[in-house]
Amino acid sequence: MTNEARNNLILSMNDPSNILYSDEFVVIIADQYPKSEHHYLVMPKEDLFDVRSLKKHHIPKLIYMELKGLEYVMHTTGLFAQDLLVGYHAFTSMNRLHLHVLSKDLCGPHMRLPQQWNSFNTEFFIPTHKIISELQSIGHVVLPSNKKMLHQPVQCDKCDFLTNEIKHLKLHLEMVHYVPQNV
Repeated sequence: MTNEARNNLILSMNDPSNILYSDEFVVIIADQYPKSEHHYLVMPKEDLFDVRSLKKHHIPKLIYMELKGLEYVMHTTGLFAQDLLVGYHAFTSMNRLHLHVLSKDLCGPHMRLPQQWNSFNTEFFIPTHKIISELQSIGHVVLPSNKKMLHQPVQCDKCDFLTNEIKHLKLHLEMVHYVPQNV
């Protein structure tokens, strides 16, 4: 990814045509490459690079981001909190802290690669409560030691089914767990 492309989130959050919700603290946009039927990004207006930038004094901002994200997505989609995944990627290719709020189906049109699935179904995806706990206890976020988990086989999030192919996983989800496909 080029350095210029790394700033696409900052450009998107400053483009009124992309903004779904905005207040003095956060901006919510739709993910441009949705991995689920419903996939949104909540970004602070404060210039924070990623989870490594976070300090203990950011805890109220993290709570606010999650609450606003859940409130917006639940109101917009009719889904309940238990139907949503909420968290941050341990490592990101984009220059802006962003919270993912997405439906648990994980069968969006851009869920095409095993590493995309694994980025939401391994320790690579960090829930807000874990970040807050680590900021409170040790003052920083503990990141996985590497990105190897992204390149492991994909495992169904509902059972023990394991495969190396997203298309096989999507078929399994549709046939066994009745998760409709959005591709």
